[in-house]
Amino acid sequence: MRQRFSQKYGFAKVRDKFQVKSMDDALKNRLWNIIKLFFIDVFEGYVDGGYFDVEEFRDNDEKIFISKLYDQFFKTSEEPLTYTKNEIKKDLKSKYSQLKWYEIYDFIEYAAEIYHDKEYSNQFRQEVNKVLEVEMSGYRFVDNYIAPIIDEVEIKEVEEALESAYSPARKHLSNALELLSDRENPDYQNSIKESITAVESVAKIISGRETDLAQCLKHIDLGLNKAFKTSMTQLYSWTNKEDGIRHGHTGEELKTSFEEAKYMLVTCSAFVNYLIAKNNKVSSQ
Repeated sequence: MRQRFSQKYGFAKVRDKFQVKSMDDALKNRLWNIIKLFFIDVFEGYVDGGYFDVEEFRDNDEKIFISKLYDQFFKTSEEPLTYTKNEIKKDLKSKYSQLKWYEIYDFIEYAAEIYHDKEYSNQFRQEVNKVLEVEMSGYRFVDNYIAPIIDEVEIKEVEEALESAYSPARKHLSNALELLSDRENPDYQNSIKESITAVESVAKIISGRETDLAQCLKHIDLGLNKAFKTSMTQLYSWTNKEDGIRHGHTGEELKTSFEEAKYMLVTCSAFVNYLIAKNNKVSSQ
């Protein structure tokens, strides 16, 4: 397989940034920390030294929860009541470390589902989602289930745009992905700016005009769908409004998040690919 542009020139690797069919150690470890905090460190029914008081613990909710994990999820014959609290923690961590990336999501989903305190489970889901966002997982808790928030089609759109023959668009989209995926300090506003600027750069080349995107689209004669033109012009207008992303110096914080930045990256990549395909078709006639 030939080397992709992003790999050859050191730009962002889309599948490395969005953890879709994998899970790196940072994400795996941080998810374990949440599991431990919510479901293990809170054990009750044990006496000094860490051993469970079997009579007190036999019928309480934590015992039922742990027993279900061993019996129904891990499907082992082990009896957790014979363990100390620290031994359970160590054993569950060992079992967790052997899970495949998708089994970890199964485990998290199952643990939240069977825990007896529903409000507490919802708090757990919220904390999991925070980590999934920061670590650029391609999944989130949606209601009670872990669901994809970026799929194969979306990834291919971004990859295709990053490999296009239009170097300004490649650079802007690569910047957008880097800003979005910065785990220490993600910059959603400037990521959105870079995404829309990628479209503008292609429109300038095709139209031969050094003006803004809205004006370039008016002068591009490629038989573009009017609705596509309108939607992109409206998105461009949003990023340019007085208190918006590109020129926002009013001091008021713009309400942007991962969701808006991801949407713009995928949408602008798709529109870049659309413009290039239409231009290539017209040029070949």
